[in-house]
Amino acid sequence: SALVSAIPVDNNVEGEPEIECGPTSITVNFNTRNAFMGHVFVKGLYDQDNCRNDEGGRQVAGIELAFDTCNVARTRSLNPKGIFVSTTVIISFHPQFVTKVDGAYRIECFYMESDKTVSADIEVSDLTTQFQTALVPMPVCKYEILDNGPTGEPVKFASVGQHVYHKWTCESETTDTFCSVVHSCTVDDGNGDRIMILNEDGCALDKFILNNLEYPQDLVAGQ
Repeated sequence: SALVSAIPVDNNVEGEPEIECGPTSITVNFNTRNAFMGHVFVKGLYDQDNCRNDEGGRQVAGIELAFDTCNVARTRSLNPKGIFVSTTVIISFHPQFVTKVDGAYRIECFYMESDKTVSADIEVSDLTTQFQTALVPMPVCKYEILDNGPTGEPVKFASVGQHVYHKWTCESETTDTFCSVVHSCTVDDGNGDRIMILNEDGCALDKFILNNLEYPQDLVAGQ
């Protein structure tokens, strides 16, 4: 018979992972109790260098994964409408072995994955996968009618022939994540009749009334 003893890894994840849902990638960071000396990698892809981060020596560990790498999955949702981008990330505290303090996390972003020599058989169960989801808030949009240009004063009452500027602006908590298209616009003649001036593709139907919109920024349109 043989007696085997081991010293446990003196480290673990502190709190919840921090997820950043970027325009082209997902980033997840873990705060650790002590300096991290292991690996953070996509489940099943440890051998691929771009799917693993070996940086250590600090009390934080993480990895950034581009949407088109490392089996990052994109799933379109109809209700609510949008796209789920997801992957499973493992944080391993030992440079070579799986330990009980390791963790597997199912990461989701919504836009509005050896040779052994032993003296006795041992069974190791799969890591329990925890789910973490971060929601990207949708932009808040407004429509304004301005006097004579994009920097003019708002117009409440206009005269026939007066030059006005139609401006659509959206504000987002994130940068370089969303873009906008203004479409399906109508005007009311005051008698209950509605006339469409922009079709469902955002194209002008009568350029004497309103020309095709200009988009100086991703979330700004006007004419």
